[in-house]
Amino acid sequence: MKLLSLGLATLLASPALAQTCQLTGTITGLGSKPLLYYYERQGKRLTDTVRVAANGKFTHPATAGDNGMGALYVVGASRYDMFWVEPGTLRVQGDAAQPGKIRVVGTPENDVLDAYNCAVEWKYDVTTAKTSAGADSLRQLNSQAARQFIKAHPAARTSAYELYWQTMMQPKYSVAQYTALAQQLTPAVRQSPQGQQVAKRLRILQSQPTVGRPVADFTIADTAGIKHSLATYRGRYVLLDFWGHWCSPCIKAMPKVNALHQQYASKLAIIGIAMEGATSAPQWKKAIRQHNVPGLQLSELQTAEGPVISGYNVTAFPTYMLLDPKGVLVMSTNDVDDIAKKLTALGSF
Repeated sequence: MKLLSLGLATLLASPALAQTCQLTGTITGLGSKPLLYYYERQGKRLTDTVRVAANGKFTHPATAGDNGMGALYVVGASRYDMFWVEPGTLRVQGDAAQPGKIRVVGTPENDVLDAYNCAVEWKYDVTTAKTSAGADSLRQLNSQAARQFIKAHPAARTSAYELYWQTMMQPKYSVAQYTALAQQLTPAVRQSPQGQQVAKRLRILQSQPTVGRPVADFTIADTAGIKHSLATYRGRYVLLDFWGHWCSPCIKAMPKVNALHQQYASKLAIIGIAMEGATSAPQWKKAIRQHNVPGLQLSELQTAEGPVISGYNVTAFPTYMLLDPKGVLVMSTNDVDDIAKKLTALGSF
């Protein structure tokens, strides 16, 4: 259903349901792999272990997360399976070998979510593409089908949930069109936690850095806790490198970033902004030393919820933003080679 890079952390936030929700069904191929049920309360992820019989059958009472959602997870899998915790009996069917494609039906909102998955998510599954061109094609088809589904189901919280994910996965699509879709949702759905998340995302998209316009100033602490402001670098070109110690592509690109640092040392200021949490600060600092990460290194230590990471709409890592001496965004890309070419084109600056 969804990769939860941001899902459980950002989408679970409303009153829990008081009535009973019962999960019952079969997941084949589990073997010795545990089946977990995740939900969040007051920002904390809670975990239940689901008792599963040898034949894969189980029955488990589901406690609602703060926004009425929960997730099933086969330990070791790459995906979670989100569903709505609604009063009644939810029928679960799936195969442990196909995480993200476990079906949960039996209540109104889950039936809508299942219909969405069948018509959109599983029909145009980007992970099945064999080439980058094929992935791009599936991504576009997925996005088009998602918008059509959302438009056809304005009274479903699923539509707000999936609209949020569209704004995350397709952030370059027209903000005006996203706003129009959001406005077509019923008042109750717009006021739901999912609807509020959509409204927050739209505000971010409307104010995100745009090529040709100055970016918002920020002040963030370095590894020693000393705060630095972007405004102090006016008068020089600045490369913002959004990365994380956990990000393999980021680490792989560091030699190229270092080469830019060496080549343009007197003309280009490199500022690394790491997407880290308070508990990963030691790993972040170790990665800086281990991989010879160049430039000033900063982190909000608030994971993806930091005002700069979220406000700059950084949803993929690495992300590079090149600013001119007036703080105007020249380029935003996920490929450091694009930055190198742009700097070459700028000549002596």
